[in-house]
Amino acid sequence: MPCAYAEVMPVPDADRKLGGRARVAMLSRLARQTLAASARRLGVALGPLEKDDNGAPLPTGGWYWSVTHKPAWVGAVLARVRVGIDVEKVKPVSEALIAKIAADDEWRLGDDPPVQRFFRIWTAKEAVLKAAGIGFRGLAECRVVSIIDDRHLHVRYRDGLWAVEQIRFDGHIAAVAADTTEICWMRPSSLRTT
Repeated sequence: MPCAYAEVMPVPDADRKLGGRARVAMLSRLARQTLAASARRLGVALGPLEKDDNGAPLPTGGWYWSVTHKPAWVGAVLARVRVGIDVEKVKPVSEALIAKIAADDEWRLGDDPPVQRFFRIWTAKEAVLKAAGIGFRGLAECRVVSIIDDRHLHVRYRDGLWAVEQIRFDGHIAAVAADTTEICWMRPSSLRTT
């Protein structure tokens, strides 16, 4: 079974001070640098990183890819199969957003505290929708069907069942969804996962 190679990296403190478009450009650049560093470690020569008309990443040199970024962390994943990644900071959310992101039966899955469960569901769905190349417009068709343990869950999108693996670190949750593949996390040795 092929492996999806995922990595998360901290945003340098000096770069966290940027705002507006400069911050977005810097985070995008760092996420792509993380992807390039992962590719080098794997001995993979990536071609141009292009996207389709909907903004979904196109495979390059036979490798699928996805990137994500938040103010404190960026992430990237490479695989020979469709793949998506998301990272989110765990923080309080509104009742309206909770109601929008999942149905009642999804909220009954697992035993994480509510805010943790929200971000497990959110990151899993976002990773799946990125892997499917659809984005959040497919949210209504994306459902968490099982929470297996504190790192693994399954999400159904249309007729497909996606395996999702998550890690928790530094007040964040990262999720990788891959089309039937193992997730191999490559991260700094100083990263403490919980």
